[in-house]
Amino acid sequence: MTLSAANRPPSKEASEQEGLTRTRTGYAKTKILVGLDKLRPMKTYVFTNRVYPPVGGATGELLKELAEGLVAGGDRVVVVTSREHGAGSVEQGEVGDRSSEVGYQKREAKGQKSTAAHRAPLQNREAINGVEVVRVGTVPFTRESHWRRALSYLGLYPQLMWQVWKLGQVDAVVSMTDPPLQVAAVTLASCRAKKKIHWAQDVYPELAEELGVIPRGGLLARVLRFVSTWALRRQDEVVAVGRCMRERLIRRGVDAGKIEVIPNWSSVAPVTAEKVQAMRERLGWEGKFIMLYSGNIGLAHDFETLTGAAKLLEGGGVQMVFAGEGPRLEQVRRDTAGLEHVSFLPSQPKEDLSAFLAAADAHLVSVRAGLEGLVVPSKAYGIFAAGRPIFYVGGADAEVAKVIAKSGCGAVIPNGDASALAEAIKQAVLPRGQSRVAPTGGFAKALANWREVLQG
Repeated sequence: MTLSAANRPPSKEASEQEGLTRTRTGYAKTKILVGLDKLRPMKTYVFTNRVYPPVGGATGELLKELAEGLVAGGDRVVVVTSREHGAGSVEQGEVGDRSSEVGYQKREAKGQKSTAAHRAPLQNREAINGVEVVRVGTVPFTRESHWRRALSYLGLYPQLMWQVWKLGQVDAVVSMTDPPLQVAAVTLASCRAKKKIHWAQDVYPELAEELGVIPRGGLLARVLRFVSTWALRRQDEVVAVGRCMRERLIRRGVDAGKIEVIPNWSSVAPVTAEKVQAMRERLGWEGKFIMLYSGNIGLAHDFETLTGAAKLLEGGGVQMVFAGEGPRLEQVRRDTAGLEHVSFLPSQPKEDLSAFLAAADAHLVSVRAGLEGLVVPSKAYGIFAAGRPIFYVGGADAEVAKVIAKSGCGAVIPNGDASALAEAIKQAVLPRGQSRVAPTGGFAKALANWREVLQG
């Protein structure tokens, strides 16, 4: 890799002041601990995930923020990811859905400006904001065919393994859940790493069984469960994104003492009342109570309860808005056809997201029955940060449901009870600005927790 200004050897003066570490790809500074006459060695952390910006994807956005946070603290981070250009551009992560916070969806078809960086050819190796990114090729990814998607995964596993193996004795290797079950492949390749960690955004193969991708309890599911459990038990730490997911992993046979719960975070920032008002005016929301579903309209979400409630709210002064794309979008359109108080918007650009989420009066978040603990809809944290209430359709034991119950920032409705959801929405037509903000901690807390996991 060509040395950039970031990893070129510094001047003699700078070297004397900060110390110098020779890495496999160049030079990097090590920081002197305040008050101690010795150097703090740079730690090297390797993350593996199918997507990483500028390729769109919810897990990639989370990884980017974490990786850059670690680099800012003086550590070296290497991300091994797919080179497939369109790997996540159409549908953000089906699970751990944070797609309402990502602006990489295809916009050209809707007359919106596309991201130039996303169209540009991706390099095999480059440094992005101090993060070393290594990309490998595979069969083009698609959600239109399960078999082609599986072929893409199978082509990616050995390449992830090879790149991790070549990096040698690093301080930690962190595997994610995109592609599914990569934890097994990466575990085999990271035997020289000082620490192996799995970052569970969802739980496979149970999720694939619940979504009907593979037969429940069949031979394939049993084999995948055995391989996954074998790999999870060999991790030094497993990071789950919710308490409900932690319980699922314990039932799988993972040692409870190895599981750390670190919820996902949000990049949504506070916005002024003027910006929120301008957004409502631009969208034509003035004088209406806006109930917003923003994010991936995908397989893991319960839309039957939402559309059932929409039919009961006709003429009630509530405008229900669906903003996003996904495989179930056309079904939702069909189920709400003829309802004038239901409208649709494309996914919003990331730069507009904070004002967009805050402009709604309340939000809808849903997870299909049976998926509690297998997925945690991370978009909820962006809504909490925007200070708007959430009407959550799903199990009461789910992470989002527990946060709502503790903070009073919304309501929890059982799957299938459209009447209860409609009634709760009718009672929620409150003056704007009277909602509560859930105490979710934010990125700074998540980064500190991740440092403890990586260095502990």
